[in-house]
Amino acid sequence: MRQRWAARGEVLVWWTVLVGVYLMFITPVTALELLVAAGGAAIAAVAARAVRVASGAGVGGTRRWASAALTWPGAVLADLGRLCGVTARAVSGRSPQGSMKTLSLRSGTGAAWACAALSATPGAYVVDVQGQKRQGRQSAVAHFLTEDRTRLEDVLTEGGRR
Repeated sequence: MRQRWAARGEVLVWWTVLVGVYLMFITPVTALELLVAAGGAAIAAVAARAVRVASGAGVGGTRRWASAALTWPGAVLADLGRLCGVTARAVSGRSPQGSMKTLSLRSGTGAAWACAALSATPGAYVVDVQGQKRQGRQSAVAHFLTEDRTRLEDVLTEGGRR
């Protein structure tokens, strides 16, 4: 019975977030838009839970999410500045030199949300997650625009890039 309530709670959280995101991106909030938001979010919320269960991922791994959320805007701004510099160099004829690197995620950090946060910055894009969650050691392979690290990367990973 407890699992059933946990499943319902997870779907409700997904539904709430998805409705909120949908409503943020429309201008006139009409009854029809509310109906579309509620219906679409319900389908997506049930699907999100099904995908999580099928993948075997746990609900945990949420350590450091608050500090990551607070450092994310700064990482986006820093990477945006770096992207402008790389673009200016590319326009003047010099080729940008991005690189693939492997990062070790900190213990207790959920790979899914951590990699999504890193990929949501202009300077990094995670392409693979390696390692076993059960063993507690996961690493992410990511493409980085520059060699500069952001505070977000420091919060989510341990050690340097290799």
